[in-house]
Amino acid sequence: MPGIYRPRHPERTVLYRVLFHHFERFVAEYQERFEKAYGYFRPIIKDAVEKYLDCGNPRCGFARIRCPRCRTEHLLMFSCKTRGFVPSCHAKRLEEWGEWVRETLLLDVPHRQVVFTIPKMLRVFFKFKRKLLGEICRCAVQALLFYFQAADRIIDHLKLVFVAEKPPPSHVLTEVALMAAEQRMEYFL
Repeated sequence: MPGIYRPRHPERTVLYRVLFHHFERFVAEYQERFEKAYGYFRPIIKDAVEKYLDCGNPRCGFARIRCPRCRTEHLLMFSCKTRGFVPSCHAKRLEEWGEWVRETLLLDVPHRQVVFTIPKMLRVFFKFKRKLLGEICRCAVQALLFYFQAADRIIDHLKLVFVAEKPPPSHVLTEVALMAAEQRMEYFL
């Protein structure tokens, strides 16, 4: 039925039971058994698992909700409000963040999302040197800026070349753009 709150029961899931019974042992043995293959154990992992285990637990807080019409009461357990690990909390935070970005941050103009990925064969370099991730992000931003600057110069060149009543066909624009880039020895994506 829509509108009726049905509490989640994470403690009934296999993941919850495995983490509840075995996570402390995993943390204790991680350095000896797994660090060489998977990198150092980051504290954020332990925090995320602990929040997951406490999410929806009445011992960690709840609110009593009463319907003003029928006077029935329900207990609403507090959530962990984390992202990335608890699916229901992640979905809610993602929706709230998306709404904030749309209403507060972005102008009402078309946008494009660009995703940079790291090839699998290069990921090994980031296993022990996590700070390199910041460097690669800066490189990605520089590559994107270079691309837009080169595209902007080509568009400016095309504006000067084609002053006509009827715009040329698109294949001509592409050829001229490539020739303009080659003349200046500029290469871009």
